[in-house]
Amino acid sequence: MSCGCRRGSLVDALCPPTGDWSFPGNHAAIAGAAAVAPACARPRAAWFTVPMALLMALSRVCAGVRCPHDAAAGPLVGGSVAALVTVLLSRPTRSLARTVRDSRASLAVWISGPGAGGQARGHTAQAAGRTGA
Repeated sequence: MSCGCRRGSLVDALCPPTGDWSFPGNHAAIAGAAAVAPACARPRAAWFTVPMALLMALSRVCAGVRCPHDAAAGPLVGGSVAALVTVLLSRPTRSLARTVRDSRASLAVWISGPGAGGQARGHTAQAAGRTGA
């Protein structure tokens, strides 16, 4: 199996020796996942994270440790996996966060914040205390 590069050419320096291939490039896949995951939470972050991931993948080609197609597929595979995991785990994660916030344990509230429900309850209790006094 060949990596698709022409042997004996200038591109030969870009391909690792036979038997030393990895598809997709692991650094590029990690960069793609690291770019997409925060962009799923804050879509405006994609303007920064996605170009950085692409530059990281390109740097692997420029350093001569990856074939161009390995580096191109890495962000696609890593980003796809990160998006899929984010979609699959977002509902259970929200449910867990809600449960932790509703527990009213001081450490849980300190770590996760009071949430919208906790703030509304606090304001209601303060307002009730003022009117009842």
